[in-house]
Amino acid sequence: MTVKIIDPHIHLFSRKTGDYHWLKSDNPPFWSDKKIIQRDFTPHDLTLSKGMMLEGFVHIEAGFDNNKPWRELDYIEELSSENARTIAAINLVDSPADFKIKLAKVLSYSSLVGVRHILDEQALSILSEPNTQANFSQLNEIAHLIFELQLPLAEESSNEVMPLLTKTIADNNQLSFIINHAGFPPRVSQSQQWRLWQKNITALAQYPNVFIKCSGMEMIDRQYSLAWFSDVANFCLLSFSQYRTMLASNFPLCLFSKESYNAYWQEILASNFIKQLDTKEKSALLYHNALRIYQRVT
Repeated sequence: MTVKIIDPHIHLFSRKTGDYHWLKSDNPPFWSDKKIIQRDFTPHDLTLSKGMMLEGFVHIEAGFDNNKPWRELDYIEELSSENARTIAAINLVDSPADFKIKLAKVLSYSSLVGVRHILDEQALSILSEPNTQANFSQLNEIAHLIFELQLPLAEESSNEVMPLLTKTIADNNQLSFIINHAGFPPRVSQSQQWRLWQKNITALAQYPNVFIKCSGMEMIDRQYSLAWFSDVANFCLLSFSQYRTMLASNFPLCLFSKESYNAYWQEILASNFIKQLDTKEKSALLYHNALRIYQRVT
């Protein structure tokens, strides 16, 4: 039986036409293996072997041109089919007037389903900005729009961030917030950081407009084990249920740990986590949730 997959977190690169400041060797992050991803990637690189079928994907902004985020959408829509969705870059601290103009521009693209401003270590300062809260209010007015939520949930700094974050989520309950990379769980299970991560995941799961993607494990540990992946995914599933949890690849960054896109999905499907799921649960996490959640903006 063929396993259908919609991959809700991939990045395509066109280095000739995009900026990709972060991807250049002279700029951070200074990963020793950055050369693995310093090339172009197109949908043709998303090949799967017999028994798996890629039914669609969501391209997450990759720093193509953060000043003019619609340029990245132009590039993706030229490449991709009806089965592609896009998440555009947006600057939450822009003045509300400038934010409105840029938002209207990206919303004109048929593939657009949401936006992202990477919060990471700047989460507290960004969420504290008055412009940020005003701009979230603008996002909240658009039906079915998504905000991709990327920040570490196992760091001590999250203790200050969480009250601001949960208030933002509660105040904008028409907006879907999707946690990227499972909130960057720590390498060591059952550690103090692990317990903090669990606490924050549990808190965020209380909001029905928050969802989670299990992906990006290579960003925490290049040699991560499938047992650790299963621990992470199991806790996400327990917290968010089968209806608000998705599996994704973070391609091409998954190549830091796996030899190919196909190898990544083969290993995920071979994990104990997947083996314990029934047919409905597996379909939800691999296909149906992404199909439902990343629907077109109306």
